[in-house]
Amino acid sequence: MAMAVQQKKGLKASALQVVSPLKERNFALLMAGRVTSNMGRNMRVFARAWLVLELTNSPFLLGLVTSSLSWPMLFMPFVGGILADRIDRRKLVLYTEFALVVLWGVTSLIITLGWIQWWHLMITSVMSGVIQSIGRPGHHAMVGSVVTREQLASAAAIDSAADHWPRAIGLLVATLLIVSVGTEGLFWLTAALQLVTGITLLFLHWKPQEAEARNRSVRGNALEGLSYVKNEPVIFGVVLVAASASLLGGGGFLMPIFARDILGVGAQGLGTLMLASTLGVSIGSALVMILANFHRRGMVLVIGSLLGTAFSLGFAVSTVFYLSIALTFLMGLFQTVRGTTVELVLQLLAPNEMRGRVMSLRVSIQGLSWIGVLMLGALAEAVGAVNTMLIAATASGVVAVVIFIVMPQIRRFR
Repeated sequence: MAMAVQQKKGLKASALQVVSPLKERNFALLMAGRVTSNMGRNMRVFARAWLVLELTNSPFLLGLVTSSLSWPMLFMPFVGGILADRIDRRKLVLYTEFALVVLWGVTSLIITLGWIQWWHLMITSVMSGVIQSIGRPGHHAMVGSVVTREQLASAAAIDSAADHWPRAIGLLVATLLIVSVGTEGLFWLTAALQLVTGITLLFLHWKPQEAEARNRSVRGNALEGLSYVKNEPVIFGVVLVAASASLLGGGGFLMPIFARDILGVGAQGLGTLMLASTLGVSIGSALVMILANFHRRGMVLVIGSLLGTAFSLGFAVSTVFYLSIALTFLMGLFQTVRGTTVELVLQLLAPNEMRGRVMSLRVSIQGLSWIGVLMLGALAEAVGAVNTMLIAATASGVVAVVIFIVMPQIRRFR
């Protein structure tokens, strides 16, 4: 009996430790803004994908527009990371969030007026990618600035959950509303949610911190950041793992084609698949949040990478809608375990004065995806969506296995 009571107390203490960062006012506000921003972002992804497919009926153009958000993220985030280490991080994030409000408000107006063309969506996606590339490193750096060192692992996991969980709600809302309000209504709603995000930043109790990087040149800041990453083997290793997954594992953008042409379930079926994926992503981030203080983080990364690949292969060959829903869920879950663990490791190993530059790598990794998406989009035109998905998942899995074998320090990381 006494042992059971102690175990119960231990579980309660562990749960309180996981959510303890939310007691910090600034962190709670930061996460509230993340919720509304990410909810709107996933609604916009759904609406944009369906609108491009309706306008063009082209897998290649679908891939082109989908990937265009990531083009600036290949090189711009490091600039944002340097800025996050040189200037007031709150101002940096505040300005970029309100710039997104303006951008999506104008885009919504163009759609409503019936002027929209597929290339409009590509241009606005590129602009959004530039803005987010500058702002996101600042956000990631702020997470480490508003919690204690002891809370950092849990804070990073909660930040990932705030990135993923609202997507399920956003997709559910988008799926239910697209028939009645259309894509233009969804875009207006996402602009409103972006405005809420900007407002939450205005309520932060924030004191600008002394930026050591300001005492050196921008070139010196860049060289210092690159040198730190190069000489920290675990950071370098997990960046390679995440980069390979982003570059080779981008077959998910073909989901509208699977929904329409292979499974025959239309727009609402696509919404269901995307919702299943987002639910898997949400559960995956919750799992990492629970395991935030688990000491075998390297093995968590290995398991997430390998199982994410396995379920991607299963989805590629499935022709049964309900089986595809389950596989999409599991695919999202384990891919998120991998991605969230990478983010957690970067937050733990980055010193505060260099956190903007280190965390900018997390955003830059996403920028690699457009290269893979363009290649896979072109490949899908030639060999079809199923074969393309099989090629992408296989390549991603093989590269991950090679990295884990060649760099054992990743597996051993605690």
